[in-house]
Amino acid sequence: MTCLLKMRAMRDQLSVNERKLADFILENTQLLRDYSSSQLADAVGVSQSSVVKFSQKLGYRGYPSLKLAVYESYAGAGIGGGDEPVRAFASTASPLSQLGQKKLEVLENTVSINEVDQLTAAVEAIRAARCIQISACPGSVSVARYLAHQLLELGCWAVFDEGGKLQQRISNSLRDDDLLCILCDFGGEESLVDVANRAREHGVKVLSLTRYNYNAASIHSDIRLYVVPSDDEEDLQRLLFRSAQLHVIEGLISGLLSKKG
Repeated sequence: MTCLLKMRAMRDQLSVNERKLADFILENTQLLRDYSSSQLADAVGVSQSSVVKFSQKLGYRGYPSLKLAVYESYAGAGIGGGDEPVRAFASTASPLSQLGQKKLEVLENTVSINEVDQLTAAVEAIRAARCIQISACPGSVSVARYLAHQLLELGCWAVFDEGGKLQQRISNSLRDDDLLCILCDFGGEESLVDVANRAREHGVKVLSLTRYNYNAASIHSDIRLYVVPSDDEEDLQRLLFRSAQLHVIEGLISGLLSKKG
C-alpha cells in the first residue's frame, strides 16, 4: 500500500490542517523531495509540528520518512514519465467501458491497501472455524448473503440473518473455535460493535471487511480487511464499493479453494 493511496483513503478522517497537507502533497508530489518540513508548513499555512503529527498519523516516524515514502510511491508509479497510463478498457462513451475503468481503479486500490498477512489470516481463520457467523450493516446485506452461500457450498457451517436481535443471540452462542465476520460499507457499523464485543467475550475471533478508515467495526476486529471507496457520486460510489467487497470475498473463497486442492 503506497502512502499516496493511504492519504486518499484517509482523507475524510483527517483534520482540516491534515487535509490541507494531504491535498498539497497529492497535488505537488513531484515537488515534495525539495521541501523541508518548515517549507512544507509555510507552503500549506500550518505549523511545523502539524507536519510531524501528520507524518506520524500516517504511520511514519517523522517527516523525513514520509517524504521518502512519497518519493518512492511517485517513482514507482512512473508519474511524470510522459507515457499515457495503460487502460484496460477502450476509451469510449460506452457505459460498460466507463464503469469497467472505474471498477478497475477501485479494485487496484483495494488490492494495494490489503496486507497479504491479513488476507492469509482471514483464509486460515475461516478454514479453522467450527461455525462462521456473518453480520452486516444494511448496505452490505447482499454481499453477506453471497458470502454465506459460498461458504455453505464449500461445506462450512455459516449463518447469516440481517435481524439485529437474532445476530446478538447467535453471537452469544458462539465458542472460542468460531468466527464472526462483519461486513460494512459507509456507516452503521456501530450497531455491530455490540455483536463483536459479545462474541469476543466468548473468545471468538472477529474478521471485518469495511471501508478504509478508523471505524468502529475494524477497531473491534482481530483481522482487518478493507475496501477503498471511489471519489464518485454517492450512488455510483456504493455500486463500486460493492464490487470491491465482492472481489475481496472472492479472493478469500479462492484462497479456501486453493488450500482445499
